[in-house]
Amino acid sequence: MLKISRSISVYISIALTVIMFAGVVVLAFYAPSFIDALLSVSDVPEAFLSLAPTSRTHLFIAAYAEIALMITGLSMLFALLVLVQRKKVFTAAAVELIRYISWCLVLMGVIMLTLSFCSSVALFVGAAVFFVGLTIRVVKNVIEEAVYLKEENDLTV
Repeated sequence: MLKISRSISVYISIALTVIMFAGVVVLAFYAPSFIDALLSVSDVPEAFLSLAPTSRTHLFIAAYAEIALMITGLSMLFALLVLVQRKKVFTAAAVELIRYISWCLVLMGVIMLTLSFCSSVALFVGAAVFFVGLTIRVVKNVIEEAVYLKEENDLTV
């Protein structure tokens, strides 16, 4: 199996985060046409045509809320990767960043779950994103405990 050094791996993660951030920013500009295209290939195409204007407005608000949460989460992920690069993983700052990333994912999952009226795919995507957010929260708890143990160990020595 291909073995990549830790520093190169961090640089790759940072590059992918920046690329995804740029992609989300571009998506924000094309969101209305992108959402129309997604709804036209929905599992219930007539649902798009029958959406009331207020429902479509709610759909666009939810989409932009998702984009805002993605930009926020990616910004925090970038900051976390910078901490990893500086070898400051087990710190309170890293725990806070992981906490905020997990809340972004949980909120994105909840928003997607509420959009399940448009497509059953939104139900599955929302559940998956919610699960990832929950998993990140568990990882946050583990790292938070590691930070506590590290601080206790530093005080003992």
